[in-house]
Amino acid sequence: MNSMTGFGKAETHTKAGDFTVEISSVNSRFLEVSARLPRQFSLLEHRLRELVNGRLNRGKVTIFVGFEQPKNAPGRYQLSENAVKAYHRQLVAVKKSLKLSSEITLSDLLALPDIVQPEEATADDDLIWSGLRKAADKALGDLVRMRRREGTAMAQDMKQRLNVIAGLIKEIIADSSLIVEKYRQRLTSRIGELVEPSAYDPGRLEQEIAVFAEKSDISEECTRLSSHLSQYKRSLGVGEPVGKRLNFILQEINREVNTIASKCPETKITTAVIALKEEIEKLRELVQNVE
Repeated sequence: MNSMTGFGKAETHTKAGDFTVEISSVNSRFLEVSARLPRQFSLLEHRLRELVNGRLNRGKVTIFVGFEQPKNAPGRYQLSENAVKAYHRQLVAVKKSLKLSSEITLSDLLALPDIVQPEEATADDDLIWSGLRKAADKALGDLVRMRRREGTAMAQDMKQRLNVIAGLIKEIIADSSLIVEKYRQRLTSRIGELVEPSAYDPGRLEQEIAVFAEKSDISEECTRLSSHLSQYKRSLGVGEPVGKRLNFILQEINREVNTIASKCPETKITTAVIALKEEIEKLRELVQNVE
């Protein structure tokens, strides 16, 4: 079982330059990937997304790519002709509006932002991609291992809470076996306070008790609860993503607990139900971060 929270960082050094890749993830219902790369590597973003899609199933993933070119290495730049023309048109308009006499030179234009830009790496630039991929693979591997470690710790926590829930269910089963007899005693005592023993029909009393016993019977709910707990425990040991499955099982567990609470409003059972709900809520918080 894996968590959805993790972080990985790696660096690679190539002839093209030094790459730094940081990948972080937090919980999310789906797999969401966002990337921040230097402008010249924007065409390689889809390849990074494919790497993540091949390793992760859920989580909000953020990729940061840093790049440092070797000192004294010739850079690859391109002149933006469209930007030059746009700046020139605006400067000519301003010059005319202010009736300026100075000339607009190429040096003036080259000093403006975004005139000269790094040349974008092409999607099939093997030298660039091999260096970037190597760093991304390492960072992604670190992130996956961190998610796995946290998932293992979460599974241990969940198992302990499942044991607590199983113990509470046993208490509820034991207490529920006494409910009918307690009801019989209360009903008999109440009738005895109101009428003479010879004035009421014992058969009618047994009928009332039988109806109460049927309404308060929670044996089926407890059986289903035990089954859900077994499913939950088995799911913790599988290698595939189980977050959505665990969330569904918790919903079923909560449904059975609510039914028990409505059928058996006895004080001891109500206390156990409250404790059950507290454990279920803690499990739900953990499940929100399970892949």
